[in-house]
Amino acid sequence: MLPKQENYDVVIIGSGLSGQAAAAEAIDHNLKTLVIEQGRTTGGSGNYVEGVFAVESKMQKEQGITLTKKQILHDELEFSHYEADTRIWKDYIDQSAENIDWLKEHDVKFTKVATLGSGLDTWHMFDGLGNKAIHEGMQPYSESRGAEFVTSVQAIKLSLDEDKEINALVVKDYESGDEKAIYTKNVILASGGYLNNKSMLVHSSNNNAERIIPMNSGKSNGSGLKLAWDIGAKKFGMGMAMMFGGQIKEDTVPSYKFWKTDIGIATCEMAPLWVNEVGDRFVDESVFRIWSYAGNALIKQERTYAILDQATIDHFAEKELPRSLKPLSDRTKLTNLKEMIKNAEDKKLGFLTEADTIQELAKKLNLPNLVDTINNYNKLVDNKEDIEFGKDSKYLFSLKQGPYYAFELGIGAYCTMGGLRINRKNEVLDNNGRKIGGLYAVGSDASAVLVGDTYGVNVPGSEAGYCIYSGRVAAQEIAKK
Repeated sequence: MLPKQENYDVVIIGSGLSGQAAAAEAIDHNLKTLVIEQGRTTGGSGNYVEGVFAVESKMQKEQGITLTKKQILHDELEFSHYEADTRIWKDYIDQSAENIDWLKEHDVKFTKVATLGSGLDTWHMFDGLGNKAIHEGMQPYSESRGAEFVTSVQAIKLSLDEDKEINALVVKDYESGDEKAIYTKNVILASGGYLNNKSMLVHSSNNNAERIIPMNSGKSNGSGLKLAWDIGAKKFGMGMAMMFGGQIKEDTVPSYKFWKTDIGIATCEMAPLWVNEVGDRFVDESVFRIWSYAGNALIKQERTYAILDQATIDHFAEKELPRSLKPLSDRTKLTNLKEMIKNAEDKKLGFLTEADTIQELAKKLNLPNLVDTINNYNKLVDNKEDIEFGKDSKYLFSLKQGPYYAFELGIGAYCTMGGLRINRKNEVLDNNGRKIGGLYAVGSDASAVLVGDTYGVNVPGSEAGYCIYSGRVAAQEIAKK
């Protein structure tokens, strides 16, 4: 359904976490607000967000967490090798605690502050993920105060006036094909990046980006970025995806079918033996504890397999796992693992290869070094010390009891980070570093300013928290005009 009116103070393209934050902030400033969503439902990938970053928040203080703003700024700048924007990170950090209070005022509920892997305690966990934060919090808040949300509608063109400032956009209804001109002096791009545009993803990366498996809403096709590029915005920070390590690679089944399931956890989060396209081991597999590091290690290989034997599968299914799954789960066993493997065998899914012997497995997958790799690995396990890569002994399981299984892994990713260059006001910049009047970018479209070549998962929730921060900043700046 096309928008009801023709004139708005601000039009927000995208209804994910950053678009929702922008809408709620705009409504707080009495701006006539339109939110355009190209999908059939609102929320986008924001529906799956576990929590957001903040430091020196009330919640942290209540839990006895003593992290400081100075420490976070230092850690993030060093992690990015100072490719991140110091000014924007400082602004974001300074406002992060207040953002939590603001979210609560907009009917968003939290459970606790947690960490992820070996990261810091900065993750303010939503009650019910981003889905509840959006659909029981921010969106009802905005709609009840006059914000208009339209779905199945795409923005197809931005227009500039003679002073090269935004004055209109054209939108199209997917179902009817009807188009309509919308007049506004302010557009906020919150379109979620380009993770689901395979050609754009591969073209912008120097690595094996064709092996990236998107784990998001499926709507992030780069269309919002193209709108800005078409009117002179700088193409900026391309090629950085928030990779989270291994993900079962199966082209015939939707990726989410294996995400955080027993088969995905066993192969990607319990540090089993990983080998590459020739059967060589290449990393300490417990690197998944900082999952962006795991993504970097995996994408440098041409192919990757997790190797498990029956004894290891039995252990994961029936005995205590080598590591805790908290804060995301209280499970201590993978009770569905054997059933999932059997179902994959019955359906002859391509990611799974089974053999009675290691030699047979190596032959089936054309992994010439696999036998030597496993023999050497078993010696490490017998000696209870990984002298090759230093993996903690709690993750060392021998591979001696057939049948043997190889699970092909791709690299999971939640989003891209970048596409447009912005300033501290989240105004979009051109190739000369000058703003395009009235055009703002937030969330994934703008978040290249937070990172270098790798997402800083050492500070959990920083991308999601930036969605809140940047959405608010853009709306605040518009309200000042």
